[in-house]
Amino acid sequence: MPQTARYPRMLFLSLLFAGLLLPGVTAHAACDAIDPLVILPEEDDCPGWYRDGDPMTAYTLEELMVIIDGMAMLYDQYGFIAAAFQNYTAEIGGVPIAGTLGAFNQGSAENAQALYLDPDSGWGDGVPDWPGTGDARLRIDFGYVTFQFWEECFYVTIVVGSGVEGLDVATRLLAEATLGRIQGATPAAVDDWGAVKARFR
Repeated sequence: MPQTARYPRMLFLSLLFAGLLLPGVTAHAACDAIDPLVILPEEDDCPGWYRDGDPMTAYTLEELMVIIDGMAMLYDQYGFIAAAFQNYTAEIGGVPIAGTLGAFNQGSAENAQALYLDPDSGWGDGVPDWPGTGDARLRIDFGYVTFQFWEECFYVTIVVGSGVEGLDVATRLLAEATLGRIQGATPAAVDDWGAVKARFR
């Protein structure tokens, strides 16, 4: 191979494996390195829901215990790395509602799933047609809706209360907005080398 052709090819392969030449694919951090703050939905992500105040964060077990007290040990048992919490407000039929979203980076999909499956983390009915790769559940009791799901290395729990009709639908919209943020922040899987080469044919 002529020297003039060799080096451009080497440069191309270097850029390819760095993820810089894949059209439509954005560079991502490994899931366990993602700050949960970036997956908290903004107002544009879920019209009708508004952030209420500043988020709270925890990057150590001690900080997590300050926020959720005794429950912190459960998350630590399954590889807790960091968490972010945000209050949200909305209106349904002119009735104000309020909710809190907690997003926990558990370090791996295996940890997030194991946490989700632990009975101490919660319970509820499975959510049909959930667009995530993990599982989701919803529970309605005493006028509150609790929506929980896991996706990649994240476990998310949302609690919204007011007792108005349609609260479950509104809560799911906030959950799906969070899911979209997670999917946008985590690495995209490539099926095989053939799929990569097919992009350049």
